[in-house]
Amino acid sequence: MKYAFCQQSRLNQLDSIQIDHPLFKATLLLQGAQIIEFSPVHHHFRNALWLSPRAEYNKGESVRGGIPICWPWFGAADKNPEAIRQSIQRPVAHGFARSSLWQLKEIKESCHQVEVTLLLTSSTNSRLYWPYDFELEARFTLGRTLLLQLTTLNTDHRNVIYSQALHTYLPTKSISETRIHGAHNTHYIDALDQWQLKPQQGNINFQGETDRIYQLNINAQTLIAVTPTHTFDIRQSNSRSAVIWNPWIEKSKRLSQFSPDDYKNMFCIETANVLDDAVILAPNASHKMSMHLSIESSS
Repeated sequence: MKYAFCQQSRLNQLDSIQIDHPLFKATLLLQGAQIIEFSPVHHHFRNALWLSPRAEYNKGESVRGGIPICWPWFGAADKNPEAIRQSIQRPVAHGFARSSLWQLKEIKESCHQVEVTLLLTSSTNSRLYWPYDFELEARFTLGRTLLLQLTTLNTDHRNVIYSQALHTYLPTKSISETRIHGAHNTHYIDALDQWQLKPQQGNINFQGETDRIYQLNINAQTLIAVTPTHTFDIRQSNSRSAVIWNPWIEKSKRLSQFSPDDYKNMFCIETANVLDDAVILAPNASHKMSMHLSIESSS
C-alpha cells in the first residue's frame, strides 16, 4: 500500500519506516519497534530524541538512542523480582523485545498526525527466552508531540508477571545544566549505592554517574526536563516507576555505540513498570503503559 507520508527503507541491516510529514520527520525501526528520530518542524529540531553519532544498525543488536523497548524484563535479569527471574530462560539484558523483529500492523495518516502500530507475538524464538504466549503492541502517535503506547495482552493460560521500560534518550547541550522537575518528595533506589532507598528533595541534577529507579506517588506522573535550549515534558500513564540514567565519564568509555564524551549531551527518562511496580496479568488480561512527550523551547 502507498502512503502519503510514510515509506519503508533500510538502514544497513535494519528495515525502517521513514515519515516525512508537514509537522515532523520521524524514523522507526521494525527491529525492536524502536523510534530513533522525532523532529517536530515547529521547533526546528534536528532530533528531539538523542541518537548516538556512533549508532550501528545491525540485526540482533539494539541501536544506541531513541526509545528502545525493554520487555518482558528490565536491566540485568538478576535484578528483577524473583517471580520474573524464575521465568527467564536466556538472561539477555533488558529482555528480547528490543532485538526482535516486529510486524507492521497498521498505518493511519492525516494532515494532523500519523499513527503507526507495530506488533510482536509469541513464537518459537520468543519461547527460547520466555515461556509464555503474548501479544505486544507498540502504537506511535506522531504530530506536534509523540505518544507511545505499549500494550501487553496475555494470551497464555497462566498468570504472567513482567517488567518493562520505554528507555527514552533525550538530548541536551550540557548535562551539568540539565535538571528534572516532578520527583520532589518521592523516593528512589540508587543502583550505584547497593540499591539503597533514598529520598528525593527538590530537582534531579546530574553531577556524576546516575542510575536511579524512582518510585512515583501516583500512576500518572509528569516529569519535566529543562535543558539549556529545550524543555521536555514526559507524561506517563499506568506507570509508577521511572528510571533516570546518565553513564558519566568512566562508564562512557565501556559502552557500545557510544563515544567517551557523549554523556555530556544526553540523559534518559524511562517510563517503567519495574521492581515493585511490575505487572501481573491474568489470562486474556491486558495492560497499557504510555508516555507522552512534548517539547518547548526554553526561555
